Amino acid sequence: MQALQFQAIGKVNLIEMDVPVIADDELLIQTGATTICTSDLNDIRENPFGIALPVILGHEAAGTVAAVGSRVTGFAVGDRVATHPVHPCGQCANCRRGWAHLCTAMGHFGLNRQGTFAEYFAVRADRARRIPAGVPFTVAALAEPVCVCLEALAQARLSPGNRLLIMGDGPFGALMARLAQHLALEKVVIAGWQDFRLNFATGATQINTAQAADPRERLRVEVGAAGYDAVILAVSSVRAAQDGLALLRAKGRCVVFSALPRETPVDLFDVHMRELEIVGACNDQDRLDDAVARLADPALRLSELVTHTFALAAYQEALHLAAVGHDHALKVAFTFS
Repeated sequence: MQALQFQAIGKVNLIEMDVPVIADDELLIQTGATTICTSDLNDIRENPFGIALPVILGHEAAGTVAAVGSRVTGFAVGDRVATHPVHPCGQCANCRRGWAHLCTAMGHFGLNRQGTFAEYFAVRADRARRIPAGVPFTVAALAEPVCVCLEALAQARLSPGNRLLIMGDGPFGALMARLAQHLALEKVVIAGWQDFRLNFATGATQINTAQAADPRERLRVEVGAAGYDAVILAVSSVRAAQDGLALLRAKGRCVVFSALPRETPVDLFDVHMRELEIVGACNDQDRLDDAVARLADPALRLSELVTHTFALAAYQEALHLAAVGHDHALKVAFTFS
């Protein structure tokens, strides 16, 4: 089969390799579509997680079951499935507490398991779900992005009538804005730098802060002095983190969804005086079934988010577009015949 292998920082190549041999508890998936995540691009650029190379990249994928492990029940060859990249160990302290998404010994596509930028990939059967009829593979590949966005919204602990600020106009920010439409919030505001991307955040007030003399004050205008009930940080920006905290109401919550690789100065006196909360949102806590059910929700119109598709052989063009084409591309996918 063909696969896209991450070989060194800044270096990926299309290679020929054997189709994976699956374990007794796994499924072999013939890839239908796999989408490029910002984290894939970060890995290529600087390998922040220290991935042992080489490895097949990719972790957001869907496809057709091509083979079934001997101990697997509930799946058959030909089933159309969405998959989840996180494979908890089930034995560590976090797994035993019910926090399998925070497993300290997890397997993960594109990190310590071969990923999905390939014609076939192996997935543990408990990390796969059949998809609703009529859902295309490009949409089914968004199951895990939907999962993690649902986790971020859950960590914000929103109530009807609350006001939410999403910092970041990438695919995840747009997806959170669409999912938030079902929460009966008073207001959802999304902040970013690209009008093209902001327009995908349907149902939200879209603010281009690149055009604002004072971004913080421009965002404050939308809710007044009372501030936002919750802010979700969906961009790796120190300035956005600081602005988000400043824009919270007393006892408001800042959800750190995007990783901040650099030190981030935080005014802990302000956190103390206004009893602010800073919480993380990493992976998702058992939201795969909910996410798969939402793939066919006509109100979400998830197919709109995948703006470009490429064959795997065109990987250089696809990766370049995903990395720099923010004024005309949102989510980029590899598709397979």
